[in-house]
Amino acid sequence: MLFLFCTLIRKIYLRLFMEKIDRTILSALQQGSHPAFEKVFIFYYKKIKTFLLGYLKTIADAEELAEEIFVELWQNHSTVNPEKSFDSYLYTIAKNKALNSLKRKYATKTIIEMQAPSAFSHSPEDEYIALEKALLIDMIVEKMPTQRKKVYQLRQQGLDNEEIARELETTKRNVESQVSFALKEIRKGLKQYIIFFI
Repeated sequence: MLFLFCTLIRKIYLRLFMEKIDRTILSALQQGSHPAFEKVFIFYYKKIKTFLLGYLKTIADAEELAEEIFVELWQNHSTVNPEKSFDSYLYTIAKNKALNSLKRKYATKTIIEMQAPSAFSHSPEDEYIALEKALLIDMIVEKMPTQRKKVYQLRQQGLDNEEIARELETTKRNVESQVSFALKEIRKGLKQYIIFFI
């Protein structure tokens, strides 16, 4: 299976431009056609990987999860419905996989922190709320305009405004504005979350 994916990934960079995946291809995939699966993989793999990267932050994690999604797509090819939006179907799977991966990540982090000596104790409810907030922030950031999202993510990586401006080839003032807008969006989203749970 690993060899198969390595071969397909190489084809992504050698492929001719494909306009769309039509119902004929999806019907063939549903019936178990490997050539149809290959076309779907080549068309969607890079898009799904990029989508996952917005959640997972590392290319290695995004690639691993993207490959897992396509393995399961092939294993469950009979569930594909050519009459429904395949984009929505695939991206919903990707989103759920990404959120589950983040939940596992934060759960592991929580266990490690619980095992470490600490002067403070947190209840399971506190840990759950913290996880929900972290996932909510990730979802808010994912929906931001492209440049604003990039600015926020670079700030999270420790870059200052001047470094971000150089990285994105823009002005420091624009970076400051995007950071301000991003923080306002996050605060607004968290405020709605708090109101909902009160």
